Amino acid sequence: MDGGATDLNNGVLLCQHHHTTIHTKGWTVRMGDDGHPEYLPPPWGDPYQNIIRPNDQTLVRRP
Repeated sequence: MDGGATDLNNGVLLCQHHHTTIHTKGWTVRMGDDGHPEYLPPPWGDPYQNIIRPNDQTLVRRP
């Protein structure tokens, strides 16, 4: 969340392109109950704002 607390448990690594997209195109990133990130598209792109979750190939695993 922009302006939220900085904490290693709620951090998400993004490349510069996706970081910029989150901040300028209306996307939201939040942590799911399982500790993995959830991406919500902007309402103008998806009126229902269906949650997009990383799959096993794109998810970085914690030790």
